[in-house]
Amino acid sequence: MPGQPLQLFGSFGVNLTAEGIAAQLATLNPQQPLAVEINSDGGSVQEGVAVFNQLARWPGGVDVEIVGWALSVASMVAMVGRTVRMHASSLLMIHAPWVGITGNAAELRAQADLLDLVTTTMRAAYGRTKQRPAVIDQWLAGPDVWITADEAVSLGLADEIVQTPGAPDYANASASRFSPPPAVLLKARTMPAPQGSASPASAPSTSTATDPAAIRAEAIRAESQRRADIRSAFDPFIKRGEPGMQALLRVCEDDPACTPAAADLRILAQLGRGAEPAGRFVSTEDGTAADFMEAARDALLMRAGIRVDKPHPQARELRHMSIVTMASTLLSRRGHASASQAPDRIISAALSTSDFPALLANVADKSLRTGYADTPTTFTAWTGEREVTDFKPATLAMMSEAPDLLEVPELAEYQNGKLSDSASTFQVKTFGRILSVSRQALVNDDLGAFSDIPKALGQAARRLEADSVYALLSGNPALGDGVALFHASRGNLAATGSAPSIASLDAARQAMRKQKGIAGLSFIDPMPRYIVCPLELELIFEILIADLNNPTKGTAFGPEWMKNLTVFADPRLSAVDPKAWYLAADPAQIDGIVRVYLAGEARPFLESFDETKRIDASSWKARLDFATGVIDWRGLYKNPGA
Repeated sequence: MPGQPLQLFGSFGVNLTAEGIAAQLATLNPQQPLAVEINSDGGSVQEGVAVFNQLARWPGGVDVEIVGWALSVASMVAMVGRTVRMHASSLLMIHAPWVGITGNAAELRAQADLLDLVTTTMRAAYGRTKQRPAVIDQWLAGPDVWITADEAVSLGLADEIVQTPGAPDYANASASRFSPPPAVLLKARTMPAPQGSASPASAPSTSTATDPAAIRAEAIRAESQRRADIRSAFDPFIKRGEPGMQALLRVCEDDPACTPAAADLRILAQLGRGAEPAGRFVSTEDGTAADFMEAARDALLMRAGIRVDKPHPQARELRHMSIVTMASTLLSRRGHASASQAPDRIISAALSTSDFPALLANVADKSLRTGYADTPTTFTAWTGEREVTDFKPATLAMMSEAPDLLEVPELAEYQNGKLSDSASTFQVKTFGRILSVSRQALVNDDLGAFSDIPKALGQAARRLEADSVYALLSGNPALGDGVALFHASRGNLAATGSAPSIASLDAARQAMRKQKGIAGLSFIDPMPRYIVCPLELELIFEILIADLNNPTKGTAFGPEWMKNLTVFADPRLSAVDPKAWYLAADPAQIDGIVRVYLAGEARPFLESFDETKRIDASSWKARLDFATGVIDWRGLYKNPGA
């Protein structure tokens, strides 16, 4: 059949959409004819009518060849052809428009009126047959009308039969058009088939039939398999007691145009918002590609057990959609028919686009940040935070206290004063890892591959920060002046170690409050706010502070500053010295140890990584640009313990 090829394989509204067809047509020459091949089980009337009208407007004209089955609305789309050819083993089916709905009487009556209107619009398409309106109305008014190729030619639904060399001749076959078998095409599903269901390879092939009886037997077998697949899809939700599933199962089983793929979408719709059709969300009229990407991201995150504060309104509908189905949906939005392909082919094709890798990256990035943000920390409260603009050695300066104000006698001059500063120099470094998600993991719907692993990397970034902070605190390094962070000359190291007690805490507080500013001009009075200790001392400090807050203890009821101390214990300190403990001022008052990050960079940061596609995987780099340093030792105090 000459002309520019266009294949309509699959289900309208699932992997055949007006948006996808428009994208394909945009790449073709409108002045040249189209050679449209159809193998479809029907689907959404809305999408089918839209595709029919797109093709009807094609300036170069359209010729149609039914290479498999043209069922339900697909038979109407076939009528767009100037010529319609059917293979001898093909089948065509016409029936009344159908909709699955639950609701009150008013809603049902409204749907019935709508179906009558849809029937009127479809009648015009079948007018190419030159049949009387009463005949066409009979096709559209009742049960399925199954029509073989020779009958289609005699009825004007087709113009020519394509005989495959060596195939049987059906020209003399006869079939009752108005007592057909209740059958639909068993095709590759857009969601992974449940265990025990037939694979696409087991779908019946009409090319093996040798007579109308064999065609009917094959169709009956397909119908039996269709029902079994639909029941298998519904089974876990019915066992779980999901409301409305039993009734919806009966609806799907009794609708011969409902494929297992369409049943999957209805399950999603029921889970999300009762009996509202799930296919509606992925249609071009009701949702943009960005909407689908956001909803799919949130759905995958919720499936992975990751908290989503404000999920997309449609995320619930997609929670039970597999990764393969999401990939197929994104491909169909780009005009690529994929539902009949094997899952690994769908994933491979989707990975070559920008949408699907972006979806995976969004999920991985959110997982990474969740792992980072939700990891318990014992250091963020008592350490400061700064940013630098590059990776060069950076100096963070702290200004001294202002000089004392001097009395100014009448008509006398004001005296000049100056500020001094101290500085700490350090350099931000990059830490990171590469994570990859294999094609096999995606086909297997392994959410852990791009949710658990990134989440663990986020937790690793927090551990890196904690390791660095506590190594600095317990390592007591020499600062820029050559003196150790904790030293007797600084007045921030107890001369004699002592166990936790009211007396030792008070001694530490006194030492901290006696600290003078950089210029040594006046007391800056840093107040202790946090206790930082090894795990061995955590309970002792907690009991001590609890007693201070207990009014029943009488005279032990302690001072406000001591009652408000917060205890942070960390095993890293236990590994170095299980007896030493520390006090830290509030960073809002005075910076002691600070965490330094690269300005404008997410913490941690995730970006796509393309290793020239040497492996079947999507890869990302997770990194953290980070350093630690000490700005002012006056906000810290150490007791070696006893």
